[in-house]
Amino acid sequence: VIPTWTTWFKVPGTVRHTWAVSFCIQAIRPELDTVMSLSAKQGLRDEMRARRRALSAREQNTAGKALAAQLRGMPGLAGGQRFAAYLTNDGEIDPLPMMRVLIQRKRRCFLPIIVPLRRPLLRFGELKPNGRLKSNRFGILEPQVPPQTAFKIGQLDWIFVPLVAFDPTGNRLGMGGGFYDATLDVLRHRRHGQRPRLIGLAHEFQRVNRLDVDSWDVPLHGIVTDCGYYAC
Repeated sequence: VIPTWTTWFKVPGTVRHTWAVSFCIQAIRPELDTVMSLSAKQGLRDEMRARRRALSAREQNTAGKALAAQLRGMPGLAGGQRFAAYLTNDGEIDPLPMMRVLIQRKRRCFLPIIVPLRRPLLRFGELKPNGRLKSNRFGILEPQVPPQTAFKIGQLDWIFVPLVAFDPTGNRLGMGGGFYDATLDVLRHRRHGQRPRLIGLAHEFQRVNRLDVDSWDVPLHGIVTDCGYYAC
């Protein structure tokens, strides 16, 4: 059975910023210093992914609501019309409460679609009431839309990207599949103020002091966690 968007979409309740404070106290663990000392990217990926997956459903739900609360007052957000995010997988922080708020504000929201090419690449399909979703080859739901209607990255105003780890200067460590790296590559030479705005989403404990940067990495404009916003 292919689920529809209405399966996922419900009217959210009121979210207060105190959600963020209470969750951060629980989520920042004593072993954070150990995680920050890891130098190998794969070792860091394994550690952070394990910590994400260890969160309970209640903790994940609380983190998603706190994330939405942090995003409500983000500078410049009100001026955007087209927003891309993702559906949570592998313990990623959940942007769905945020997307509900955006759709209530009459904004257009999109999800990534894997393009069947030799190199990894993403396009973006719009989420609509009663729109159908299908599972891609990784078992992640994506909009079932005609290929010609999918948006390219330059047609969006804001893109909220998942990540495994980040540092306060806007560097992002992904899952290693290369999909976002290849998709964001067209933006490497853009001016910093040009659209789309690239914002990473993460649990606060995914922050490290510094990440090694590769030549193909595209820096983010900022990172939002359940605890706050890092402008880069």
